[in-house]
Amino acid sequence: MVSFSPNTYLRSLFQDPLALLTSALATSSVATRGNVPSCPIDTPWSCSNDTVVGDLCCFEYPGGVVLQTQFWDYNPAIGPDDKWTAHGLWPDNCDGSFEQFCDPSLEVHDIASIIEEHDPALLKEMYGLWKDFRGDDANLWKHEWNKHGTCYTTLKPTCYGGSIEKNKNVFDYFNITMNLYRQLPTYDWLADAGIVPSETKTYSKEEILSVLKERSGAEPYIRCDYKNAFQEVWYFHHLKGSLLGENFTPIDTLTNSRCGATGIRYMPKGSSITTSLSPTRTYPQPQPTGDKNAGFLVLSGQPGCLIKSGKWYVSGTCATYRLTQLTTGSYTLKNNAGLCTLKDNTFHCGADVKSPFEFDYDEESKVLSANGVDTFSADKVPTRFEQVDISKGPGNVEFQLRWKPRW
Repeated sequence: MVSFSPNTYLRSLFQDPLALLTSALATSSVATRGNVPSCPIDTPWSCSNDTVVGDLCCFEYPGGVVLQTQFWDYNPAIGPDDKWTAHGLWPDNCDGSFEQFCDPSLEVHDIASIIEEHDPALLKEMYGLWKDFRGDDANLWKHEWNKHGTCYTTLKPTCYGGSIEKNKNVFDYFNITMNLYRQLPTYDWLADAGIVPSETKTYSKEEILSVLKERSGAEPYIRCDYKNAFQEVWYFHHLKGSLLGENFTPIDTLTNSRCGATGIRYMPKGSSITTSLSPTRTYPQPQPTGDKNAGFLVLSGQPGCLIKSGKWYVSGTCATYRLTQLTTGSYTLKNNAGLCTLKDNTFHCGADVKSPFEFDYDEESKVLSANGVDTFSADKVPTRFEQVDISKGPGNVEFQLRWKPRW
């Protein structure tokens, strides 16, 4: 049994929320109607209860906020001229943070073959509408399932009543994503209100959000690029019962948009704002490209920096890190000691790290975040020759991790 009171949730969030689920998932006995668990009719909406929920095949936790994300890549043009493309279905925690790569045993590497086996028509649709910026659609799909899909507790094989067809949960994730995507026709909703791509006309944030809120039922998050060009929409939902039941209710965004209040461009695909405009998604290859990616990790409002082990040090030389952006948009860190990760929420770099953690990075503020959390902490400020661990989340001494370019 797992307690979902607000206090329990907050305590568990920065410890190991997924470990909290293991016994409940392992012992769950689920009656099903086809593939959908027969959940009690009084099952609460995700993130909306303060009582105990015993069957985690009927209640999504900790990722109780479901985001359907869509992109508008205009330069270079990706996808149809009159369609926003699907990007993913993300299970965020109730406070807007999230987990990633939750269950390595569920990871797969050939999504296209799995989809084709179950529904060739769906695969064809995905090739047209679920697009990767670099043209490797299958790699994007693999990343979305392994990073986000494996975090849905209601898609665990044990939730299928003991007789799951191999990789049926993988297929279900992509099928449900596309089902929800079709119900959120961003381009059509905006066009119906006279908001269409234009090289000359601009729009206000209020114009865009009011239309999308009216049509979707809640205010989504919108994101603009550095030229204030409209680029992403995230639709937030709570979920009742299993993800397999697809019983969503829209909720307002948990993330504040940084698009300008006015002057937002909605560019036709294939167009440029200026002749010197960089692509809307400037994702370099995963390999470092020399000193261009080199820099230091400093702590906001605190002395010192991070050394090569990932510990906080206030005396001596800062370690040189390399910040590398992946084609999926996330960032990895490494230094001369090796790759960097969060090990039990503690920042660590070394030769023992085989798979780097995927961070997010805000180029304007130069702040790094992990799973939607941009607060890091330590037990204390280190003395002159002391090395102190830093961890994700709140603590005695709190700060943000900031990137300080070397060049």
